[in-house]
This record gives sequence, structure tokens and C-alpha cells, in this order.
Amino acid sequence: KIEIPIICYLVDTGDHKIMVDTGMPDAERATRYHHESRKADCLDSPDAVKQLGIDPDEVDICIFTHLHWDHTHCMKRFRNARYIATATEIRWAFNPLPLWYRSYESPILGIEAPFIGCHFELVEGEATIVPGVKVFPTPGHTPGHQSVEVETAAGTIVLVGDAIFLYRNFEPKLDEHWRYWVQQRFVNMIDGWKSMEEIDRRADFILPCHDAKVLEHPVYPYPDMPLRKRREPIPGAPFYFTGI
Repeated sequence: KIEIPIICYLVDTGDHKIMVDTGMPDAERATRYHHESRKADCLDSPDAVKQLGIDPDEVDICIFTHLHWDHTHCMKRFRNARYIATATEIRWAFNPLPLWYRSYESPILGIEAPFIGCHFELVEGEATIVPGVKVFPTPGHTPGHQSVEVETAAGTIVLVGDAIFLYRNFEPKLDEHWRYWVQQRFVNMIDGWKSMEEIDRRADFILPCHDAKVLEHPVYPYPDMPLRKRREPIPGAPFYFTGI
């Protein structure tokens, strides 16, 4: 077992301030309903935004990669934001299989999910949110998961949510001839693998939500940030999955 962070991202385009996911609840609630947690050395996302000198009311868009408990708390504190999620994710979040009741804080557990009572703008498929920021489907971790593609002067950054938990997941497992070291937190492994391939195709830089290495830099892109080598899917290549 390792301890992992829960990371949200603020995308500042100059014209728009966009939160990508809004984080976890307090440690007591998180520990009670989910996993042993602590928040002694971190902040709620609105308080972190304040530390950047930005009023949370200035955030005008919240894009959700998916609606799990650790990606949606504090959302109502961004009072002037449009909330954007996929239609597929909304349907699943309100009616998940029992195995995922806790992930979505289903009312059957006697608690209220943070997105209850919120109005969402629904997207499905690839969509431009504002110039330079688009979303595209990356199902697998959840049926309606999406990633956020941000164009920067340094290249294309993809905020992958939980399509990739750790950078380790994007490394090959050579002894098994796997292209990726695949995580097991997928509702659909085939979709999840294909989503990783799509991220691989698009991204100059990848920023996951649960890898502590991300915290080594407060701002992305940073000076001399190295481009990753894209691995184009080529049928018949050693680590290529052709699908079904």
C-alpha cells in the first residue's frame, strides 16, 4: 500500500479560470465512507485557489473528469461556475451498480453526494469548452469518464483524471508484453486500455490526479519541461492491443 494525493487543477486561459475536478471531503468523512485519509497538510480546492490570489467566485467553469467522491467535493463553493460532465457519467452516478455505491456516495448509504442539486451542462464525445481547452472521452475507470486537453505554448497537456492513476501505469510490463502497466480500477478494462492508447496518441504531457510526482512543480508547463515520447498505436507492434 502507498499513500496517494488527490490533485485538482486550475487552468487559467487568461479569459477563463477553470477547475478540473474539485477534490475530496474532510478526512473524517473520507475515512468513514471510503479510505483512511488525512488532510492535515493540504487544502480544500477553494482555499488553494485563494492562495493563488484568485477568488473562488472568479472560477467560471468546473469540468469533471468523473463524479467519484474524491473529485467532486467543494464544487458548490465555486458559486459562479458552470458544471460540465458527460451525460453517460451523470446517468451512472445517479444509478450505479451497488459495487459503486460508495464511489458515488449513493443516498442508500445515508449520505448526500456533493453533486446533488447541481445543474450540469452535458457533453458527449469530444467537445471544445473554450478556445484551447477541450474534453474527449476516456471511459474505463467509469463509463462516462473524460479527460481534458489543454493547449499550451509548450505543447498539449492532458489532465487524465483517473484514466491513469500513476505514471507507473503508463510504463510497459515487458515480461508480459504489456504496453501499459494497467491499473485494476476500471469498470471496463477494454475501454480503459483504449483510453490509455488515446491519451498516448494526444499528449505531449500527462498530469494524473493521484501521482505525488505532479506536486514537484506548482505550475505546468514549467521551464524546460521535457516532452514525452508518444507511442503511436501500430497494429502488430509488440505492445499494441487491437481490441475486440
